[in-house]
Amino acid sequence: MQLILVTLLGLAAYKLGWIGDTPNPELRLITSSFDKVKFKGASTPIKHLSIRSLLPDTEQFMTYEGSTTHPGCWETTVWIILNKPIYITKHELYALRKLMQGSQEAPKAPLGNNARPLQPLHHRTVRTNINFHQQNNNCPTMYKEMHYKANKWTPDTKDHPFHSLQYSLH
Repeated sequence: MQLILVTLLGLAAYKLGWIGDTPNPELRLITSSFDKVKFKGASTPIKHLSIRSLLPDTEQFMTYEGSTTHPGCWETTVWIILNKPIYITKHELYALRKLMQGSQEAPKAPLGNNARPLQPLHHRTVRTNINFHQQNNNCPTMYKEMHYKANKWTPDTKDHPFHSLQYSLH
């Protein structure tokens, strides 16, 4: 399952991942509506859905520019990978796999088992704000410490309020 935001520049997507035993109440709001939207073209309102509560409580992520997962596979998607998953129960995953491609009048195959194969990186840049604990030459810290020191004023300006001012940016 993907959460997708359509923008003028393309798509931003977040992929669901892990099977867990504890249901996510916000995801339950979505999956409990699956029986009403089993076929293409069906819709149902979902009231009081909190995207903030649906997503994991984290500010750490990785992102890269990639392609859509369906044919044409257009290179118009920004993928966002949070460092914590959204958990989906086995029951919710089963309900997701019962959704159908095609309309009720002309049903096609189920949505399940239609994963696109893993694609090569193709020199894509993966960006992150995650600061890994063990830094070395191959994995430096994400934080830069920059220090600036102003020159001291000449003796004739020693009474100036900025005499020997030091700047420090972290």
